[in-house]
Amino acid sequence: MKKIALILSLVCLVLASCKDNSIKYNGPDVINMVLRDTVYLNATSDDPLHYKSDNERYVTVSQNGKVFGKNVGSANVIISNTENELTIPVNVSLFEEPTLNFGASTKYIESLYGKPKYNFGDSIYVYGDGTEWYSSSVWKMNFFFDNDKYYESDLYIRNDLDLLLNKYLDENYFYFQALNDTIDGEIKTLHIYFDTEDPRFAEVIVGKQYNAGQYNDILLIYAPASSLNHSKMRDVVSKKRNQQVD
Repeated sequence: MKKIALILSLVCLVLASCKDNSIKYNGPDVINMVLRDTVYLNATSDDPLHYKSDNERYVTVSQNGKVFGKNVGSANVIISNTENELTIPVNVSLFEEPTLNFGASTKYIESLYGKPKYNFGDSIYVYGDGTEWYSSSVWKMNFFFDNDKYYESDLYIRNDLDLLLNKYLDENYFYFQALNDTIDGEIKTLHIYFDTEDPRFAEVIVGKQYNAGQYNDILLIYAPASSLNHSKMRDVVSKKRNQQVD
């Protein structure tokens, strides 16, 4: 009996020493997400896993691996078991910019964003709208096409996010000037940004307009800088903004 007990003890020790306590993680090295969005971590281990955030002001994580983008900023999510630890950086942005691959087809846009909520033929694709927001920050995102070539995107962003939006624009673009136009007797101002300090070398132009659409949102207009000049930018203010896509 003593021999059997000893053998069993040795077997248990061997099995314990062969136990794999590594953390297997199937996901991106860095998680990029938008404000108020959630992401589930795909991690497994022979031992129970524990999750924590090193800065819950920006990112929280539950014990089932659900990561929540609480505020715009960055934090690390630490996955651990009894022996090992894995750190995943998480970046929370205000919103997801539309693709800047101007000239792309409607099929390409669908490959990135799926089928639109609705569309106006092959000229306008609408994502979000109504009670179904595109994201927590963006009520609606429109893509505009001419002969199946994408030439502009419009984002309608919650007006209470103006300070965060200004910070985002200042960090990513260069302010150029404001353009005014009169629409239905009301003066509209479009604030112009470029992706380079010198507009002559810019590839992307961004316009920002207040009180746009049915909810008085902040409208961001993305377009290729090569296709626009100052006189055409005035047209950007007054064209289809107040048509059926508002």
